Amino acid sequence: MENSQETNEKKIKAFMEKWFEHFDQLDENSYFLQYLSEDVKMKFPGNDLFTGHEGFSNWFTESKNNLLQNTTHHVSDIKVTETSKNNFDIAFDVRYVAKMKQADIDMNVKEDWKLTWDEDTDQPLISEYIVS
Repeated sequence: MENSQETNEKKIKAFMEKWFEHFDQLDENSYFLQYLSEDVKMKFPGNDLFTGHEGFSNWFTESKNNLLQNTTHHVSDIKVTETSKNNFDIAFDVRYVAKMKQADIDMNVKEDWKLTWDEDTDQPLISEYIVS
């Protein structure tokens, strides 16, 4: 029988796979917003820290306007740590590949998320999303 840590890790990894699938397909902002807390803190290379749904929407819309096609995220080395009941720190590596109007991108980054798993809705909510 699986313990709750293994179950949580499976749920989180399945969510992450779906999240990056939608990112790579440059899905609508609304898909992502449902999984981001209202006051989410986000940081991406080349950008200052920003907060909230409006900050994400502005960043993602601008990013999509500069892309020539879908992107690719190769996620690896995922470490999930439960810090308290249903609250998780997630650290992982990503190789990000994209064709932009100005240049092609092929870079390795580290991502750190803070995520809460809502038992009532059985959905994750990301409160911090830092890419370095």
